[in-house]
Amino acid sequence: MRRRQSLAIFFVLLLTVALPSALYGHEIWRTSASTSESSALNSLEQQVVGLVNGTEAYDYDLELENIALSHPDFRSAGSLGANETANLIKAKFESFGLETWLESFKFWNWSLSGKPSLVIDVDGNRSTKADQVVIDSFQCEHYSWPTPLNGTFAPLVVLPLPAISSRSQIGQVPIGTSWDSINTTDKIVLVGREVRTHPNWNDPYAAKLSSQVPAAVIYMWWYPWDSFIPPFFSSSGGVPINGGYYWSNRIPVGFVNHDAGLFVNDSKTVHPNLAANLTIPSIISSNGTHYNVVGKIAGQDPSKMVIISSHYDTVMDAGFCDNGAGTAGVIELARVIAEAINRSYYQPQYTLLFVCFTGEELYLVGSAEFVKRHKNDMANIIAVIHSDCIGSRDLHVSRTPGSELNQTVTKAAQDLGIPISPEDPGGSDHESFMDPSLIDYWISSYWGVELNISDAPPVASSTMLISYPLFYSDFWSMGTPGWIHTAYDNSTTPNWVDLSHLENHIKVAALSVMRISPNAIPEFPPIAALALLMVITPFVCIVARKASRLRTG
Repeated sequence: MRRRQSLAIFFVLLLTVALPSALYGHEIWRTSASTSESSALNSLEQQVVGLVNGTEAYDYDLELENIALSHPDFRSAGSLGANETANLIKAKFESFGLETWLESFKFWNWSLSGKPSLVIDVDGNRSTKADQVVIDSFQCEHYSWPTPLNGTFAPLVVLPLPAISSRSQIGQVPIGTSWDSINTTDKIVLVGREVRTHPNWNDPYAAKLSSQVPAAVIYMWWYPWDSFIPPFFSSSGGVPINGGYYWSNRIPVGFVNHDAGLFVNDSKTVHPNLAANLTIPSIISSNGTHYNVVGKIAGQDPSKMVIISSHYDTVMDAGFCDNGAGTAGVIELARVIAEAINRSYYQPQYTLLFVCFTGEELYLVGSAEFVKRHKNDMANIIAVIHSDCIGSRDLHVSRTPGSELNQTVTKAAQDLGIPISPEDPGGSDHESFMDPSLIDYWISSYWGVELNISDAPPVASSTMLISYPLFYSDFWSMGTPGWIHTAYDNSTTPNWVDLSHLENHIKVAALSVMRISPNAIPEFPPIAALALLMVITPFVCIVARKASRLRTG
């Protein structure tokens, strides 16, 4: 009998130790974290971070890429591709059990009814077909103005750039009088994209186009040292940002690669009557509908919130890195946190909002609209962690003047054994939270649209996670290809978004979120365990004694 009583007491003790862990989610015997992580992370952090699955995130990115590649306008803000993407993200959030909704707003939007095209006509006679050459590399700029449905047919002229010996001389040799004899009015103009990179060239170029409005503009890379770069589509594209002469004069704009540009230029030299038919079937609306996607996980203290965000819109490319990867990271983080809550591992102290913005490539329009809608909530946002172009090469975190958020993220990366370095604060949607007044001014200046968010309380603790594969700034500094904003921003480009890097960068975000919004599930205090033991033990002993008497009676 005493042996049975001893066994009963032993099981009570075991139950008393194990029960709190089961009830409060601290399964300290189960961890999928690595040994290096274990020394720096507590058991709860190990469990939640261990739920991050790089394969899941990579697959989300592939889904986003597939949407982009199935539309001629990819995922450009306000397009059919963008709207399909918003619905996909919403469906993902809902499948994880998040409270989810779309936040619509009205702004300029753009879409394509078909694929853009460029056909060179050698003799300048549209009715003769044998001398016409299709330029396969042609692609229109993001937010380009349309041509007529059957295209713009016009003589083609070339604006040559000065002879220079290296990229460092761009803008140093003046344009001079080389364009004076070339009338661009109602012509299709071929020009080197390098003209936009220095004000000494861009200013006379803008003046030329404004005084002699062309029928269309075709970019190429003019110099041989840029010949390896595919057509590059900047955020400004055809929109008013830093290129209002296209927008205000309604000039269609496109891009061809270096070899195609050389072919056209050489053809013009041999055939002075050279013409082209350029078709950009775009649809522009000043009052189109855009969608931000929001998924919510309520916190123990709903008066405070943490925003985990990305942007899902693209320019004229698949956007696998920029910013399919960041959006896939936000989706995966939503899945991980929801699963951690379902497993009773974790309950966030503060409300978590997973937000995927549109219109970043229009200059942060989607996030600025979010700030406008939630102006009264800005004071309750304790942190914004924005992901833009993650999963490649080195990880960076943007500095947060007036806040220690970047230090929190840096410490999380270091505890995970993941290299990280600081980055300048600007570059993406977190700026709308960090400095609403500045973004309000820029959108008003670029678009003539007044959002009136300059009085929104700024959130100093707003940061961006970003990684550089071969970034477009490398065009000018390292001479290596930067495939973001080009057709090479896709899943088939080597050394691009890497599954293991993507998983690691999402882990950094997950751990940062847990440390910013700590676990609200109370730890099971030792005194409670002792009290439970004292209450249960006598009853178990009585039951064991009665059971023994029944067996021996």
